[in-house]
Amino acid sequence: MRSASPKVLHSVGGIPMLLRVIAAARAAGVDQIVVIVGPDGGLVRSSLPDGIHTAVQPEPLGTGDAVRVGLPAIEDRTDCILVIGGDTPLVSAATLRNAAADIPPAAMALVAARIRDPHGYGRVILDSPGRAYRIVEEADATPEERAIDLVNGMIFAFDARWLRSTLPSVAPSASGEVYLTDLVAKATQSGRVVGVIEAQDPGEIMGVNTRKQLAEAEQLLRQRINERLLDAGVTLLDPASTYIDETVEMGQDVIVRPHTYLRGRTRIEDGCDIGPSTEIIDSRVRSGARVWWSVVEGADVGEGVSIGPYGRIRPGAVLDQNVEIGSFAEVKNSHVGSRTQMHHFSYLGDAEVGADVNIGAGAITCNFDGRDKHRTTIGAGAFIGSDTMLVAPVSVGDGAATGAGSVVTRDVAPQEVVVGVPARPFQRRKNEIASPPATPLEGATENEG
Repeated sequence: MRSASPKVLHSVGGIPMLLRVIAAARAAGVDQIVVIVGPDGGLVRSSLPDGIHTAVQPEPLGTGDAVRVGLPAIEDRTDCILVIGGDTPLVSAATLRNAAADIPPAAMALVAARIRDPHGYGRVILDSPGRAYRIVEEADATPEERAIDLVNGMIFAFDARWLRSTLPSVAPSASGEVYLTDLVAKATQSGRVVGVIEAQDPGEIMGVNTRKQLAEAEQLLRQRINERLLDAGVTLLDPASTYIDETVEMGQDVIVRPHTYLRGRTRIEDGCDIGPSTEIIDSRVRSGARVWWSVVEGADVGEGVSIGPYGRIRPGAVLDQNVEIGSFAEVKNSHVGSRTQMHHFSYLGDAEVGADVNIGAGAITCNFDGRDKHRTTIGAGAFIGSDTMLVAPVSVGDGAATGAGSVVTRDVAPQEVVVGVPARPFQRRKNEIASPPATPLEGATENEG
């Protein structure tokens, strides 16, 4: 892989390959999992979820030797042992269950698939449908055997007792490696059955050894995800430019436009319109919302909200229903009330904003004093004039207003209008809540206040 990261920790669909294999095994009902690592496997061990055991293979002496190292960690009461490569990220729980179901009567079962270009794979030789006679590697295969398209996926199920008793008798190869595939011949020579489970999706047996293969696995997974979403009532206008993690949940009648990235624990509810050129990470977007040309991360976006273009919604943001966030507006760790509008070049950080507030162009909450973060509170129906600076901690009361360019350093009472630098009271606000202040405020100066 030419990487400082272990191969099995490279991600496919946002999840490291090894964790994908572990998740498939758990979903198949496996109750004990042992990961075989090398002597420098600290990064792999530290990435494992709780309840996963490890065993160290001191030297890379083949797949059979790796299983030999792991067997002492498996409880003796175990009837069936699955052996799966940590670099087979697309294997499914259903296929693993099917393999285990063949044990007994089979001494072992292997997962195979039919592929168009079997070059480089070991060919599975059948003696009857669903029963293997032997596995022949390509270098040892005859021309007739090379024409076989059924290939070994290096995913096995074993009768645990048979495996424990037979594995020590497998002789090392000329290179000193012990091959797990040699057990096929051991089983058939002793009259035991070797089952063959054909994976319907050839991608399930794909092992990843290069960056090119990693990209191919990513593409196959994206195709699976996209097909599932399309069947569930999601519209993908351009699936080829849409990147959706397997962990993302989506409702019906969602439209996903080109160049959209949906990541992590994201949930998109019914009727949303997402994209183009949008990234949403670990967020909930409620019904009927629209997000376009924007980034949303760690946020809760309410029903009917509009974000974009070029909005940025950061972790901890909660937008109530029908909020409008426009061009180059940013919200972080703030609760924004229903129907509030912030259309241009503004920033809300560590703020509590009521309903029906208008945030003018260029207005910001100055939430960081160089050492600590402070909160700003803006009451319902307030009007925050263009280029207002709200120096936290500060509170603006219900229905209050600030003039353009004001620097607010003290609390503003409900219905009060303040202007200037620093902002001072100008008048009481007599107009309706959520209506803009009178035009003279836009030109007010500190002396006039």
